[in-house]
Amino acid sequence: MRIATRIFLYLFTLITTASAVLGYVSIQDERAHLLSGVRSEARLMARSLAAVLRLYHPGDPAVDLDKLLADIAPREWKTPPMLRFYARDGAPTGVACAECNPLSLPHKRIDLMSLDAIGREELLDVGREQFFSIIIPVRGPGDSQQGALEVVLPLQQVNQTLAGITRRFLFFTLILLLGLGAVISLITRWNITQPLQKLVGAARQLGAGDLGLRIEPSGVPDLDQLIEELNRMAVGLEEQHHSREEFYRQKIELERGLRHAEKLASVGQLTSGMAHEIGTPLNVISGRAEQLLSRMAKDDPGRKGLESIIGQSEQIAELISRLLAFSRQDIKCWEQVDLAELLRESLSLCAMRFSRSDFAVDLELELAVESMTADTNAMRQLFVNLMLNSIQAVSGQGQIRVTSALNDERIEIIFADNGPGIPETLREKVFDPFFTSKDVGEGTGLGLYIAANIVEEHGGDIRVDERPGGGVRFSMTFPLRGEGGVT
Repeated sequence: MRIATRIFLYLFTLITTASAVLGYVSIQDERAHLLSGVRSEARLMARSLAAVLRLYHPGDPAVDLDKLLADIAPREWKTPPMLRFYARDGAPTGVACAECNPLSLPHKRIDLMSLDAIGREELLDVGREQFFSIIIPVRGPGDSQQGALEVVLPLQQVNQTLAGITRRFLFFTLILLLGLGAVISLITRWNITQPLQKLVGAARQLGAGDLGLRIEPSGVPDLDQLIEELNRMAVGLEEQHHSREEFYRQKIELERGLRHAEKLASVGQLTSGMAHEIGTPLNVISGRAEQLLSRMAKDDPGRKGLESIIGQSEQIAELISRLLAFSRQDIKCWEQVDLAELLRESLSLCAMRFSRSDFAVDLELELAVESMTADTNAMRQLFVNLMLNSIQAVSGQGQIRVTSALNDERIEIIFADNGPGIPETLREKVFDPFFTSKDVGEGTGLGLYIAANIVEEHGGDIRVDERPGGGVRFSMTFPLRGEGGVT
């Protein structure tokens, strides 16, 4: 059963019950009021007739009681009242009725001694009719006991009045119940049924995937609380949906980054193997050139070409040596690192990615602290990652400035370039793994992440700041002595 129908039935039953109780109480009050009027008239008639009969006996032929009763009886009574007389011994002696046939009242004797001045009252049922009876004593001269007088008034008019009141009450109650029923039905429809239908429809839409749905308040506090909770649930589901989409997007990007990193790792391994393979014939070329050079005279014009071959071979061998050192697996070795030499070596490794004509990066060093205790391979990778990031930002042509200083018992190294810089909105993400603002294929998103890990392994910290005048600025601080050198 619908809640609106249930509320309607509850209220309708309550109103019907309250109306029935109110009607019953009202009719009983009206009956008591009408009986009180009949009682007053009966007492008045009884006392008036008792005063008349004080001087006349009911059997006296000079007394026409029927006429007397007709004179004092109310004219509006459809059924006139009736009198009954009792002798001194309490036996009924006669009946008088004004303009009517005397009723067949039950024959009974009364005890005159038990009657007081007020008399005795009772209700009589004669067939389907009801009557009100009052019996009062009749006193003669000298307050002698003459007998008793009974005045019987019909209650037909009272019952008819009550019946009319009951019919009118039932009619107006029926009209009231119908009207209230219609009002209650409309109120429950506007305030309960329609808002609940909206809630049901909204729940179905949410179930169908419309997470942007929001429901307007209905104006009913309890339902508005439910609507607010439903809207809050929709907001939570929408946020969870977006979070799930973002999670899957990041997962896909992470997988792409991992595949690219694996590809680069494979390229690194291949490069390492190629460096070994190139080193052997390069040594042969260099050795043969030196052998030929040793056989030539000092003024031989061919010596210059052989010396060029030997120089270039040595330069290639040095680059291969650096490349092998950079690709070698990390084995922590804490030693004194010459920062200037390591920075220049890192720049020469980065320059291998560019042609000589397109590479014009100026490295400026201002090192108040020229060496530090660190792992050489790790620091080389740190500087290479930072330089590659800066060189790509300036497209191979720009300026890199590195300074070092001793600050509060810690070594501070500041690495800055004059490139376009990093937007403020991205600075908090630059050290996240696989985060990159470069195009696909230009970066893995691991360079700065690995750099931050290397700094952390050395007990330091790194942050990115905005450089006045443009560019990016990385501030790194390290302990005065690293692992293995702590005192």
